Amino acid sequence: MAIRDRGRIKWTSLMLPEHVQQLRDTWEEFEREDKPIIDHFTLNENEERIHYAMEYNLSIIFKVWRDLPGKCEEVTGKVRYIQPQDHVLCVQCEDNTHIRLSFEDVVTVNVID
Repeated sequence: MAIRDRGRIKWTSLMLPEHVQQLRDTWEEFEREDKPIIDHFTLNENEERIHYAMEYNLSIIFKVWRDLPGKCEEVTGKVRYIQPQDHVLCVQCEDNTHIRLSFEDVVTVNVID
């Protein structure tokens, strides 16, 4: 007869819900990354790529920093317009939704040919 181990299930039954939530919060904080530092060269290169993609109506893959989960995520779409006074890009995603990205949150820009 083989022994069946229940894994974490056996331990969570001994813990209060507050302790389980505290452990989840601790793991989320542990997995959180620091915001990447972008130098002026990368900033100028990103700006040139955005203008090039807008001129030729090309799609872009943005790597965007999201503060709430503390990680970067990818956004793919076409830049519709730029609001320089607000430092915002308006991007039309592949599913025809529009999102606004802040210049400060854009980490990398890759043009899709």
